[in-house]
Amino acid sequence: MRDLTPDERQELRRELGAVAADWAQRLNGSDAEAQPRADHEPSYAVRMRTHLARMAAGEQMRGLLADLVSTSAQEAVQYGAGYPELGAAVGASRQAARKRWPNLPISKRRASEWKQPPGGIGWAGDSHLGYPGGA
Repeated sequence: MRDLTPDERQELRRELGAVAADWAQRLNGSDAEAQPRADHEPSYAVRMRTHLARMAAGEQMRGLLADLVSTSAQEAVQYGAGYPELGAAVGASRQAARKRWPNLPISKRRASEWKQPPGGIGWAGDSHLGYPGGA
């Protein structure tokens, strides 16, 4: 995956702004159209309500996007992703991903793919290490 270019970020910002403005108008109702002024300029109160409605829509979008990210993380894990990949996808470390999604069922198969020490038995314990009394 790659990061968005500055132009792509600006385009996404414009698109999200348009979505927020559309939903703000829905949340605000048709107040702006219901109170037309003679000079066709919206009053300060109408402008304030418009911006507050855009804030409310943006906050709702933030929650929905967080849900989308979490659902995508769960689905990525089902297809074999681990914390390193989840962290990379959101621009964070493996540790940050583990803290953000602590209860994801990271596959035991994935853990078995991690590099094992010689003999595959762990660093302590068996007689091949030369310790007395090893089994």
